[in-house]
Amino acid sequence: METDIVHTTAQYVEEVLGSEGLRYASAVVANCKMLALQLEAQEDAAPIDMEALVVSAYLHDISNVAHGFVDHHRKSADMALSFLQREQAPDALAQKVEQIILTHTLQTSDTQPYVPVEARLLYDADKLGRLSGLAVVTSLIEFGARYPNRAVNGDVLAAVLRHVEERFIELYQSLQTDPARDMAQEKFHRTLAFLDGVIEHLSDATPV
Repeated sequence: METDIVHTTAQYVEEVLGSEGLRYASAVVANCKMLALQLEAQEDAAPIDMEALVVSAYLHDISNVAHGFVDHHRKSADMALSFLQREQAPDALAQKVEQIILTHTLQTSDTQPYVPVEARLLYDADKLGRLSGLAVVTSLIEFGARYPNRAVNGDVLAAVLRHVEERFIELYQSLQTDPARDMAQEKFHRTLAFLDGVIEHLSDATPV
């Protein structure tokens, strides 16, 4: 799905977020494409607007550098709409992208009964990268940066890893599409097995 607006959007993301930001956004785009293809192959699948999905995946974090992560879906939706209007993208595309980004952090529920299929795919694609062993390392680095002066013994490390494990389970259970759950299943269970093994080792090594 390399239309002119998709190519221009990728360039804009690199300008605003830098090469690292573009690399992450491109990974989310790739996940979106894989999930969409698998979902389209299912019977009774809802039609997917691939161009809107890809553009939304590129732009869903576009506000983070300037405004931070708080309410990033609202700010990114505003920035995305302004960018697409400036590029004279079709109104229907601009409005669809705005809607996808606004709702991509939500889940279908009694209070939010309808979330576009593209937003659910973007939600899942964004979460897939966080269900891996690399995310464990990232969590530990973030813990060290947040508490640089805290002594880390076996008990503290085990508590941190239990928190990471709980967060992993929440993330996996929050996935909204069957293709995402299928894609994440093996990686998710391997990561849980790794965490359980480390926690058990730390517990055994802790003096009574």
